[in-house]
Amino acid sequence: MRLRTTLTLLLASALLVAIAYGNTLHNGFHFDDGHSIEDNAYLRSFAHVPRYFVDVSTFSPLAENRSYRPLLLVSFALSYALGGGAPWAFHVVTLLLHALGAFVVGLLAWRFFRSSFAAFFAAAAFAVHPLVSEPVNYISARSSLMGAVLLFATVLLYVRAREDGRRRGLVLANIVLVLALGTKLLAITVPALLLAWEYLLGPDRDRLRDVSLRSWCARLLPPTVIAFGFAVLHETLVGATARGARSSITPWSHLLTQTRVWQRYQALFLWPEDLCADLVMRWSEVPWEGETARAILWTIFLVVVAWVSRRRMPVFAFAVVWFYVTLSPTNSFVPLAEPATEHRVYVALPGLIWAALAILSRALGARTEDPVVRRAVWFGGAIVVGALILTAVQRNRVWRDEGTLWSDVIACAPTNGRAHLNYGRFLFATKDYEGARRSYEACAAHWPSYVFCYINLVVVDLEQDEHVLAERHIAVAERISPNNVYTNIWRGEVELAAGRYDTAEGAFTRALAIAPGFPEAERGLAEARFELGRVADAEPLLARLAPMRELDATGWFAYGFIAEKKGDLAAAKQRYAYAVALDPKDARARYNLARLLHAEGAVDDALAHYARLYQDGAASPDALFNYALALASRGRIADARAVRERLRATAPHHPRLPELTF
Repeated sequence: MRLRTTLTLLLASALLVAIAYGNTLHNGFHFDDGHSIEDNAYLRSFAHVPRYFVDVSTFSPLAENRSYRPLLLVSFALSYALGGGAPWAFHVVTLLLHALGAFVVGLLAWRFFRSSFAAFFAAAAFAVHPLVSEPVNYISARSSLMGAVLLFATVLLYVRAREDGRRRGLVLANIVLVLALGTKLLAITVPALLLAWEYLLGPDRDRLRDVSLRSWCARLLPPTVIAFGFAVLHETLVGATARGARSSITPWSHLLTQTRVWQRYQALFLWPEDLCADLVMRWSEVPWEGETARAILWTIFLVVVAWVSRRRMPVFAFAVVWFYVTLSPTNSFVPLAEPATEHRVYVALPGLIWAALAILSRALGARTEDPVVRRAVWFGGAIVVGALILTAVQRNRVWRDEGTLWSDVIACAPTNGRAHLNYGRFLFATKDYEGARRSYEACAAHWPSYVFCYINLVVVDLEQDEHVLAERHIAVAERISPNNVYTNIWRGEVELAAGRYDTAEGAFTRALAIAPGFPEAERGLAEARFELGRVADAEPLLARLAPMRELDATGWFAYGFIAEKKGDLAAAKQRYAYAVALDPKDARARYNLARLLHAEGAVDDALAHYARLYQDGAASPDALFNYALALASRGRIADARAVRERLRATAPHHPRLPELTF
């Protein structure tokens, strides 16, 4: 391909991605983004980058969700630095990676077909297809997207090196393979893909018996060793905890179910209407079940057709191999918790596109030389791409926020407990606490062993001061998953709410043993120690969390109290103000802020805070006394007397009550 055509393909790929997925920039965090990005303290400084390569705890505070993906974490840290943790910065990097992926898919198509139409259509279809809406919108799914793009690049570099006779290209391909494996383990399929390409499309395909074993080893042994070695490294570092959490489904049942999943992906490629961000499927048990049997027969048929046509349609055969082989790490016999997540098909989608192009090329044959036919093909391709763009733009709107996403998932998978959980979290954020409670209860009804249903019930219990229910729900969470970091954090919050600060300290300490540096656990530990009177132990934690804005209202109050005791009244006043802004019902912070304002002569500002405490019924006797004094100083004697009578009724023995002589 000439340089000018290559640059045009790159520009077209980027432009089409911008058109189809530009409206994703304002979409928020979803699914695992909470623990892997929002709650991951290791992404907030480049100082942690070396740890990404040796410590899987940097991947997530949830031990059961940890994986070894250091290059992915580097990309997340870059996105975090770009936007200060805002979702748009993560989306920008993802879109750039997706545009690069479309470009490489187009280059591979040109290598396979030697056709500009094939190159541009493959790149365009991949760039805008709605089936990639999940890995593009769902930030944590960048692992699948970025790992796939690097896998594509590895194959392209290998193919180019073999076809052009450039041995250095093989070395570069192996380097990129290491990067792909450092992003996600799905690139372990590369040796199988390269072997299939050599057999079906490689320059030696017609004289395979004449190729020496040494030549085969020189080309394919390095990527095989790299892939195997990285797989061993990954499993060694991840450990038994994460492996044990993958799924309780047997490998046989998982494989049988995947035959239906493969068929679903192929159907969505042809007609991407029935997309579902978190589909729940019944696990297949035996191969002669109706849907499973049909899926198995279809898979056998497709593989047989690919084998029979390997000489006449080698690209089609390779495309079929690509589809099934690239899906094998996640959609075969290795048990995973979810049978059919749409971000997994990202790496396999090029195979479907190339297969469609191979069928079209075979159908048209020599007629592609006819200018009229050629124009009709380009026009038809443009129509298809345009329709895909419209569908993708519409699909992106589903991912706008938690409300739009999870209401859509509930519609397509009403028994999905996770969907009810996350929709409840959206309702909770909008302060619809009763709606959130109903959603969490639906979560527990559908998935009674899902710990997060009960943890989130604890959250709404505490918000509504339902302490008995909170005790009951956190006990259920502890029975299900006692070593979950969030279980221990919310046990600590329950203990704080009950005033049991010593046991709260123990719960937060356990949480930090599971996830060192987890801000929520450090904040809770600091507050427990502060309430226990161990200010010196609490202060370092508060000081570390404050610049990151990781303190809640209680934390800012404690940090302000420490500043006041040290005589730094300006800092104390600012921190009390932060606490009041976060929680207007925080009576301690509001009273201390009013008191400092009163002392420095800002009586009107102090009066506003005293009045709020008075109206909320949260004014302590000292607050009532100061309120009465402030009112009297402004000549509001009648109001001051009313407050004095309130003080007399609530604290008749207040030592300073006799001073209110007006």
